[in-house]
Amino acid sequence: MATRAQLLEALARFNDRYERCHMELSSEIQISELKIKQFHYLEIISKNSYLTFSRFAEILGISKPSVTSIVNQLIRLECVRKSQCSQDGRRFYIELSAKGEKIASFNELKRGRLAETIMSALTERETELFISLIKKVANI
Repeated sequence: MATRAQLLEALARFNDRYERCHMELSSEIQISELKIKQFHYLEIISKNSYLTFSRFAEILGISKPSVTSIVNQLIRLECVRKSQCSQDGRRFYIELSAKGEKIASFNELKRGRLAETIMSALTERETELFISLIKKVANI
């Protein structure tokens, strides 16, 4: 019969593997140079098409000059770019660069990496059981 100590050890090892996936991907897509808030900003930008500076300020609840500072930092990190509206030259949109898109999808990529690791370690039947158990625990 499994003990609490065995479960804690298994969870620690699983978490270590998850963190290894995190670190590998962080290095590959150069996420380590970003602050947590900047990562959050990229996720917001990725979910909002034709995002203007005004709308971004509204979403964040901050001033437009603060948004300009944030966007300029993200431009320096090569994560976003500004594009001018073709109908109104005074309006600019904030868009993700290719690097920004990778970073914004970091959690999805990390889960994918972990799924590959799990599937390579388990048989098909074990994978099905693992999925079933995770779903059961997630519904607690």
